[in-house]
Amino acid sequence: MVSLFIFLGLAAWEDCHTQKVSNILIFTAFINALLYQFTRHGFASIWYSFFQSGTIVLLLFPLYLCKALGAGDVKMLGVTAAFLSWRRALWVFFFSLYFALLPLCVRITRGKRIRGCKVPLAAPIMAGALLLLWKEGYF
Repeated sequence: MVSLFIFLGLAAWEDCHTQKVSNILIFTAFINALLYQFTRHGFASIWYSFFQSGTIVLLLFPLYLCKALGAGDVKMLGVTAAFLSWRRALWVFFFSLYFALLPLCVRITRGKRIRGCKVPLAAPIMAGALLLLWKEGYF
């Protein structure tokens, strides 16, 4: 799980600075997730991780088409599903939506407009993963 949070931390830093997450980082994290699953459960878990990741990407792809999510956010949640499961990644997504409201609330209290404001979602995804794993007793 440490490698998941290293990836999410690097993705959050990159998303805040450049407004995108590089495909090299996502690919490296996905390979790391496959190796993690292989060392824990054997060869069959690699195909299961592909299934988990593909499921969450297919579920969230309509939000990308509607421009509600960025492509990097969908791919990050796919990698999170490869580490955890698609159900847990969906919970991470729901939790991250609540965490994404925090910067918008700050903008509202400062009197700035929020229409058309883009919120980098990598940091809320990391916070959602932390909350989920804390809720499940991993910490």
